[in-house]
Amino acid sequence: MTVELTLGAVAHGGHVVGRADGKVLFVTGGLPGERVAVEVVERGKRFDRARVVQVLEAAPGRVTPPCPIAGECGGCDWQFADVETQLDLKTAVVAEQLRRLAGIDWEGRVEAVPGGLTGWRTRMRFSVDDEGWLGLRGRRSHGVVALPERGCLIADRLDYGTATSLARPGTR
Repeated sequence: MTVELTLGAVAHGGHVVGRADGKVLFVTGGLPGERVAVEVVERGKRFDRARVVQVLEAAPGRVTPPCPIAGECGGCDWQFADVETQLDLKTAVVAEQLRRLAGIDWEGRVEAVPGGLTGWRTRMRFSVDDEGWLGLRGRRSHGVVALPERGCLIADRLDYGTATSLARPGTR
């Protein structure tokens, strides 16, 4: 089922909050303020989960993700947002979590990691599909999404190189 809606505030875990038919939707693939078409992928008693299938009116910070599997893989929450938008989203999540869980009103700002948006993640959990190809788990799934030829863009190159040599067919 596809639903059109305007996305609201950012939430933990790479989600943006939307509402449809009086129910809260936690939506992946969207930015606050965007008008989108979403597909409900999981129904719950208190809320549903959905994913953007079409952006009808894009937010100013939207960019084309540098990774071709960014929408499928579960490792990149905000690759479709520019650097400043990502920092704004992450700052909002940290501030909301501190306020809700600890009663702290935080006025800080999340800082970018050195080196930018790629090559920073030093801990990876790779999976191997039934044919022996290296990949990452899909978002909220046990399915394996095969890595593109250039590998995972956010992974530290040392981790990726080691894992690739162990899991590519014909390189063992």
